[in-house]
Amino acid sequence: MKKYLYIALSTLMLISCSYKEDDVFSQKPSERNNSILQKYKSQLEAPNTYWVLSSYPGESNVGFWVYPYNPTVFATERDYPRFDRSIGGYNYIVKFADGKVTASSEVLKDNTEDTSYFRYTITEGPTLSFDTYSKVLHHFSFVSNCFPKGRGGDIDFIFLKEENGVFTLRGRTSNNLMTLRKLEGDRETFLNKLRENTNTLKNKALSPISVNGTEVNLKFFPTYRQIAFLYNNNQKYEQRAFLMTEKGFKLYEPVTINGVTFSEFYINNAKTGLTTPDGTITTSFVTSPFIPTDNTHQINFSSGWVSPILLNYFNRRKRAIAREYGANFVLSESLYFMPLANGNDGTSVSQLYADVSGYNCYYEADFVGVAGEPNQVEILFRDIGEDYYNYIYFFSDVKNLLLQLAKYSPYKVEDQNNGYYIFTSARNDEVWFYIKK
Repeated sequence: MKKYLYIALSTLMLISCSYKEDDVFSQKPSERNNSILQKYKSQLEAPNTYWVLSSYPGESNVGFWVYPYNPTVFATERDYPRFDRSIGGYNYIVKFADGKVTASSEVLKDNTEDTSYFRYTITEGPTLSFDTYSKVLHHFSFVSNCFPKGRGGDIDFIFLKEENGVFTLRGRTSNNLMTLRKLEGDRETFLNKLRENTNTLKNKALSPISVNGTEVNLKFFPTYRQIAFLYNNNQKYEQRAFLMTEKGFKLYEPVTINGVTFSEFYINNAKTGLTTPDGTITTSFVTSPFIPTDNTHQINFSSGWVSPILLNYFNRRKRAIAREYGANFVLSESLYFMPLANGNDGTSVSQLYADVSGYNCYYEADFVGVAGEPNQVEILFRDIGEDYYNYIYFFSDVKNLLLQLAKYSPYKVEDQNNGYYIFTSARNDEVWFYIKK
């Protein structure tokens, strides 16, 4: 009996021992994170080394291209899809030393460097934190009257991995993936090339492409760095944010259509279009017939100068402002397409302008061409102009008026040869307005 008891006890001890595992790591999690940070610190703070931080703010907006597809694709506005990273991706050049980070970026109008403090810390993992104000690095997180919640920018970046000298990071607020890689070449040359390519894309649309027998329409929002692929009679669609490169631009994540994967586009040598890196698929630039480049163009919201549909909408907005703020607040009958000027993010953009009893209201927009329609222009609603004297954040009815103009686009543009153009909605010919040259 004793023999069997010993055997049973021995078996139980063996079973209990089989569940015991040796420690996989010789260090505690906090120690491992600190070791990783020390390793990364020695790499990032190598003398005279610049790094390229490719970053995507965490804004999510309705697809920029959706309005002309109501009701053919989307029955109501409630059906409009929203897309993350809806204001694109941007490059920052950074250098680390002695707790300070020196930064410059394409989001500013020039290559001026700005120095602030940074730190290494532990959050959900080893983290790089830009926690003191920098006009460069806090460009999209800065809070203002126009953007009371900022524009989705990150200040904390969690290290995910390092591979072949390239760090993959995750924005702690946006959850977007970023990269940090060594800059090869001159800092200013790199930034100037990005701006040159940005200007090449400005006000451009793209012609359709053929992908293994399927025609794919490309919708393009140059200044907010978005491209949409529409195919199968526009019933399938993919929108992607992109980031400028020295050769063209790179998508945040690839798009695969009919077995063909798109992840990057190059600007061709003639600067007349885009090509895939292997040169097998190309698309041509489509130029807008109207761009408010140098002159201010006036729209007069009075009978005979705009269609009854637009005039009625304008008068409703005008009355709404008077009800909310009082009879002394009057929406001017003149609305303007302003000439190109420096926009929120370093590149020149157009602005729509309205006035409420001397209070200036600006909204940025893109004027782009329409593939296959050389006399049409599409107005893409961009964002509130970040201007100290911009009061549009008080007057939502002004914003709605400007948005309504964009929603009716694209417009057929006809020169009246009398100092005016007439814009007629290609979607509804009962919507039109005259605009002074």
